Amino acid sequence: MMLVSYVIGNHYLFEPPAEGSKEPALDLVFIRGQSWEFLPGYYRHLAPGRGNTVIERLRHIGNTSWVSIQEVRDSPTNELMIRGILQRINVSAIRRRPEPLPDWLKERYYYLTSSVSRPPTVQVFDEPTNVKCFRYSVVVAPSETDTNNHTFHASYLWYCMDCATVGARGGAYSVLRGNLAKFDLKMLEVLYQKESLEGDVLDIESWEDQGSPDILRFQVKKGNENITQLTMQFYLPTA
Repeated sequence: MMLVSYVIGNHYLFEPPAEGSKEPALDLVFIRGQSWEFLPGYYRHLAPGRGNTVIERLRHIGNTSWVSIQEVRDSPTNELMIRGILQRINVSAIRRRPEPLPDWLKERYYYLTSSVSRPPTVQVFDEPTNVKCFRYSVVVAPSETDTNNHTFHASYLWYCMDCATVGARGGAYSVLRGNLAKFDLKMLEVLYQKESLEGDVLDIESWEDQGSPDILRFQVKKGNENITQLTMQFYLPTA
């Protein structure tokens, strides 16, 4: 889904002005956060050879970042299967700091700036006190990095899923126990806080959300630095 969104954004939504223009292109784009909801139709219709329709819409343009929404629908029925909200940031490749979006982009999408409220994006959550955490560690492998030599954004999803899988087998959670594959994923949220690189040792702390046993939260750390926060919610079997 992220790859499809990247292709749509780069080739259709953010194509820079015509060749010869002095207007700058986007320098370096980082994902700040992403949120995905997997509806029941996803599990009913997803199958090899069955067609899907992906729709990407820009919803808000800020000073250094923008927000888009994405929908995945089952082509034969048009039933909504997945919906997501993504926030990306324009970053200076030299300073590694957020950079204002170029004027041509703000002018092209002027109707999505101050006149449109920003959709809700992923926000930082507090780590609870006096809650038992399950801990899992990984070493970032070369195959888990991107072209910028950073840990690939999708790798954090796998790290946390591996953590949850091992934790569920070991009885770390009250309801999500045993084979985690028995539970369908309902919601996924990721907030990227800092970078990590090949060879870094990452410690993942996970815990069950207080009062909501269908929700697991994860804090990925590199030493004392917070690298990524992630939330997973699962569909619980009905009696």
